[in-house]
Amino acid sequence: MLIPFGKIQAQGNDFVVLQLLHTRETSLPPDALARDICDRRTGVGADGLVLLLAEAGADARMVIHNSDGSHALMCGSALRCCASLLHRLTGKTELRIATASGLKNASVRERQISVNLGKPVLQEKDLDLEGVTGTVVEVGNLHFVSFQARLHGQELEAGPRLERHPRFREGVNAEFARVVSRLEIEMKVWERGAGATQACGTGAVASVFSGINKGLLDNEVWVKMPGGAVHVARLENGEFMLAGTVEHTFSGVYQWKI
Repeated sequence: MLIPFGKIQAQGNDFVVLQLLHTRETSLPPDALARDICDRRTGVGADGLVLLLAEAGADARMVIHNSDGSHALMCGSALRCCASLLHRLTGKTELRIATASGLKNASVRERQISVNLGKPVLQEKDLDLEGVTGTVVEVGNLHFVSFQARLHGQELEAGPRLERHPRFREGVNAEFARVVSRLEIEMKVWERGAGATQACGTGAVASVFSGINKGLLDNEVWVKMPGGAVHVARLENGEFMLAGTVEHTFSGVYQWKI
């Protein structure tokens, strides 16, 4: 089977995107396809597979599967990648994208893509798990955020254990952050279903939200990750905006042997 695709990345958080705007459904099995096409040795290579489908009342519907085939409810990086692709296809600079976590608004200013991820929800603070103290935050998906004096590979050591901890039935994304100033943090992440990635948009929002609640950060913060930086801003209504650049790296046709 020949499958046309685009490869898009946001701060190194990369995705294989299938543009399927002619239909609301697909017969492709996304879990199996994600495992194969996201493989960095035998496939295209990506942190996740995104299906961009037609949706009534929105510009598109985004469906995400992690590189291990598991379904993801939300992904801030993928959302910005989809907004960039839709802008290329339609010319629109204001977009509405349906997700498993509800409708999301996006704005496009050249390569700078902003998305409104709504109001994060604080589920639990000062939770001790696997020798790490963190805050559990929901941003359409679940995050365990831990602030550290320095970052020295905690995401690789504790991240896998936190992801699979029995407390989180569906798994969790684990972020480790260091405060540089009230306007800047460093962050590293272990993503559920994808492992250590170069960036995580919802993780950046969860980290800033947690830092604001702790009194460590102001309402506008740059989040520096291994793949690049994003800007996170808390609006007056409590919603959070995530902004950063997006790059279309290449397109092609994947030969899927099923």
